[in-house]
Amino acid sequence: MLKKILIVLILVIVSFSFAFGQEISEKKEIAIFSLSYTDWSIPDGALGLVDQSVQNVFINLKRFDIIGMSYRLDAGDISGFIDEIKKVKESNIEVPEAVRLGEQTFTEADFNKLVGSFIIVIPVMSYYEVAADDGGGYNAEIQTSFTFINVEEGKAFASFQVDTTGSDETAKAAIKNAVDAMPIQLSYEVRKIPEFQLKSGILDVNGREILIELGANMGIKLGDEFSITNTVILPSGHLIEKKVGLLVVKEVNQEVSTAKVFYAKKKPAVGDQLKEIPRMGFESALYVNYISQSDPAKDPILALGIRQIVSRGYYKTRPYVGVEIPLGVKSWGFFFPVNTYAGAEMNWYFGRLHFTPALDVALGMLVPIVEEFNEYVIYSSIGGHARFGVSYMMTDNIKLFGEIGYSAMLGISSWFDTYSGILYGGGVTLKY
Repeated sequence: MLKKILIVLILVIVSFSFAFGQEISEKKEIAIFSLSYTDWSIPDGALGLVDQSVQNVFINLKRFDIIGMSYRLDAGDISGFIDEIKKVKESNIEVPEAVRLGEQTFTEADFNKLVGSFIIVIPVMSYYEVAADDGGGYNAEIQTSFTFINVEEGKAFASFQVDTTGSDETAKAAIKNAVDAMPIQLSYEVRKIPEFQLKSGILDVNGREILIELGANMGIKLGDEFSITNTVILPSGHLIEKKVGLLVVKEVNQEVSTAKVFYAKKKPAVGDQLKEIPRMGFESALYVNYISQSDPAKDPILALGIRQIVSRGYYKTRPYVGVEIPLGVKSWGFFFPVNTYAGAEMNWYFGRLHFTPALDVALGMLVPIVEEFNEYVIYSSIGGHARFGVSYMMTDNIKLFGEIGYSAMLGISSWFDTYSGILYGGGVTLKY
């Protein structure tokens, strides 16, 4: 009987501590090595570009205190480096004046600095190639792997690879384009690591608006999403984390942010635990539109398309680009029509229900499907779309939507037949 009472008492105490002691992320100290490589002939300029890009990503994330290291550690030396850290941590031995690993010799001061840090990041360029293409330009491909070492435990706890490509008229420009493609993917991969995901708490509740701790000081951006979580204690004493709500950040200040509630299974309250949902920061809307032409003598158009919407860094007004294929447009048997467009949308959020008016301008092209015309792309039309969409968030990652509006493409080539009319249709949006 006494044992049962003690168990109940412990569960009550633990529950009380979780209810009033939400976890708030603090900056983590990391040491970042310089980029190393094996078996590749890589110009110093390319190494320098990647080094700087990697450093900038960690700096811009703002959730780290960074120690820069000029050492380059090969992939084969990582396990030996971890063993040296373990030896120092477990045996409490005095660090020699120099520690040699592979091609690198660490000074006593630098090795002590590494052992005293929280996390070590080791980037290695695992693949590098620049090749000329058939059109007289160049294509560059870079693969960079990242290993994260927990110094206190003396073990690697995360690793991933970032693959990027670039093309341009010169080899140097192609390399730069490949390097410039790294930050978005690298930032996302780092934020996906559980140890680096931001944790926050609710400071105030005003209807559907929530004031949360942390802001620009920890790299929070407009459009970032946080889940409301509850920690449940099972009769066995095990703890499980349950997601009970979803917020989107609508305003960012230096140390606090304001978020809007998408949904919540219970009313959010001061002290609730929040956890970052890492996303790359884009939404892809796949749709089908039926365009009833203004000229009744013309057949309707069926448009199949995809819109790429930028979500991270934006809240109410968000830019997008898209491409669609209007079926039913005269193509003369040698080409098929493609419309590319760019614009912006406005968003009004009412829980899971979202209203979205949008406006864009479009450029139509006729793309050859016959080999004899492969060198020709005809710019055939200009125009745009005005839309009003209604979407419903089925899950955290998927929305279904319907839309109505007006589409017009004015022919600027004799190869294209102008069309315009009311559009209506729908599709699915994938968040990632």
